[in-house]
This record gives sequence, structure tokens and C-alpha cells, in this order.
Amino acid sequence: MEQSILIGCVAAPVVISLVFLLLATFVSRRQGVWSDSAAAVIVSIGWCAAVATTLLVRHGLDWSELEAWQVVLAPITLCAVGWALTIAIAEGGNEFRWVVAAIGCLVTAMIAMPSGDGWADMLPLHRVWMTAVAGASLLNVWTLMRMIDRGASQWVLLVCLAGLAAPTLLAASAYGGLAEGLFGAIVTTAVFALAVKFVTVIQPQWVIVPIALFAACATAAGRFYTYDDNSTWLYGVILLTPSLMAMLDGWISEWSTAKRIGVAGIVGMFLLAGIGWYLFGETLWSEAVDRRW
Repeated sequence: MEQSILIGCVAAPVVISLVFLLLATFVSRRQGVWSDSAAAVIVSIGWCAAVATTLLVRHGLDWSELEAWQVVLAPITLCAVGWALTIAIAEGGNEFRWVVAAIGCLVTAMIAMPSGDGWADMLPLHRVWMTAVAGASLLNVWTLMRMIDRGASQWVLLVCLAGLAAPTLLAASAYGGLAEGLFGAIVTTAVFALAVKFVTVIQPQWVIVPIALFAACATAAGRFYTYDDNSTWLYGVILLTPSLMAMLDGWISEWSTAKRIGVAGIVGMFLLAGIGWYLFGETLWSEAVDRRW
């Protein structure tokens, strides 16, 4: 792996994530009415900032040259902050959070659509993909929150990692820059998953919305940047990977945590293996046959 990729996609998001996590931990442990709310906002902004750092290091900061999947980090950050505030202010009893999430998903889905003369032939797909991005994001957030309600708070971000890995496979087959951005998001989420596990004051629900939105927007970008005629079911599986895993977990919610994590891991690997085989299986098989003969 090139040094610039290691710096931009691994080192930079790790450092930024740790800085925001340490700041959030310090703030949350202070006695104050707004300490939890401030910590929630810091954590949500921290996730977005870490991913934005990957894009900054790898692609620069020329706003006029930014693509739709990069610009979406702005509305994603605003939605993440609004969600985190509603979660922290009235934990478990504030249904206004779903209004915030729905509006954020709709606005982000609209901004995620590529525009300009070069995309004129893709305009008929915009309405379908705006609906898909907004609907999948909201469904994924809801199912992930249900997992947290069932006692999966310490490992729910592992499901989010699978939800990011799925569009990364799609991006790897279509657009390297998008794959790099998603890899940075995976590294960032892994750091936050460790923080949730070992730092009790860090809550996973503070970052579920930006993760779900970024994954869905990246899937849409992968569709618009690919020249392959992929099946509709493939995009559906990629968009809904977290929901599929979360819904299965609902059926086994009475099992022990270790068994639930094991089942989630198996299902996640099965889904990712299926996606990977669909995207790369033919190429890998052809290369193997060519080497043999």
C-alpha cells in the first residue's frame, strides 16, 4: 500500500478520531447540565471530521472540484449533530429525533445525486436513487437503534462496519477515489467501535446516522460511476446490509451476546462474500484459468 494512502486513509482518520474521542470523554465526565449533549455533538462531528480528513488528504480542498459524494459530508454532519442532540437531551423518549433523521436523510439524498452536463443521461435515475438512499438510510438507522435497545450497544458498530464494507466492494470495482473515502470511513468506525467497547461514556447511537447516510450515498455514487450493468438486487443488498443483519439479530435476541456476535459475523461475511463474488468472481476465475492454461 502506498505511503500516501496509509497516511490519508489510516493514520489521519485514526488521529482525528482519537482527538475528538478524548475531547468527548473529558467533556462528558465534567458535572454539568449540557455535558452529555456536548459530548454527543463532539463525537458525531468527530466521525465526520475524520472521514473528511481522508478526503482532504487524498483529494485536496477545491470546493469547485468536489463531487456529490464528497459534498454530502456537509449535510451529513448537520444531520448527525441534530440527531446526537435529540438523543442526548431526551434519551429513549424523544420521537422528534426521527423527524430530524427523516429530514436529514431526504436532504442528503438529494445532494448526493451527481449533477451537471456530464450526468444528463443519468437524470432519469435520480428520483429512484434519492428514494433508495433516503429510505435505506432511515431503515438502517431504525434497525440499528432496535439492536441497541436489545442490548447490542457494545458491538452494534461492527454491523455498521459491514454496512460500510459492502459499498467499498462496489466502489473498488468502479472508482478508486470513492473506495479510498470508504476505507477511511471503515478505519474511523473501527476506532469508534473500540471506544464504545472500552470507554463507557461513548455511545454508539451518536454516530449511527452519519455512518448509515455515508454508506448509502457511497452506494449511489458507486452506481453512477460504474459502467457495469449490475443487478438491482445487488444494490438492494448493499444498501440494506445493516438492516438484514439487524433483523436477523432480532430473531435471536434471547441468545447470549457471544452467539449473537458470531451469527452476525457469519451473516456479514456471507453477504460480503456474495457481493464480492458477483463483482469480481468472473474476473478472478478468468485469471485463474488463464494462469493454469
